[in-house]
Amino acid sequence: QERVHCFDAKDGKPIWTHTYDAEYRGVGYEAGPRACVVIHDGRAYSLGTMGHIFCFDAKTGEVIWSKDAAKEFNVEMPVWGLATTPIIFEEYAIFQVGGANAADFVAFDRRSGEELWRGIEDGASYSTPIVIEQRGTPVMVAWTAQRLIGVDPRSGGVYWEVPYEPGKVRMNVASPVREKNWLFVSSFFDG
Repeated sequence: QERVHCFDAKDGKPIWTHTYDAEYRGVGYEAGPRACVVIHDGRAYSLGTMGHIFCFDAKTGEVIWSKDAAKEFNVEMPVWGLATTPIIFEEYAIFQVGGANAADFVAFDRRSGEELWRGIEDGASYSTPIVIEQRGTPVMVAWTAQRLIGVDPRSGGVYWEVPYEPGKVRMNVASPVREKNWLFVSSFFDG
């Protein structure tokens, strides 16, 4: 089972917990989800190791909408499972799920859960994307299993790419970092 917990920030007392079945199959480490929960506009968004996606009412823990990404998008599970934190951009809740048929990234309406777009066919990494601005345009910078890409967060279309094929095994974990006009990425095995 996996759990999403909510605690009082002042005294640490539990407020709510949501527990769900999540049989870990085909992953190398069988303990606990890896992605952080994101809070935005009174809602909490989570991604579990095996692809369970939830949108909760942040105050009550009531499930507003959910998805089973492993089933819905035919996820090609990375060895450590799904690990990237969801990102919220405008009305989009974007998840990296590593699904087949151009579903590495899937964007949902953050309120209703309706799928808005899916895109990319590189395989999931463990690196959470960031959204930056380039020439007045929002760009989601994502480090996939095979390349660093700049993506339109509203459509999933690719603006630019820099190939970065793994030499040994895909271990892109850290989020890209932006400093002025530079983007920095670093991998465990491949430097």
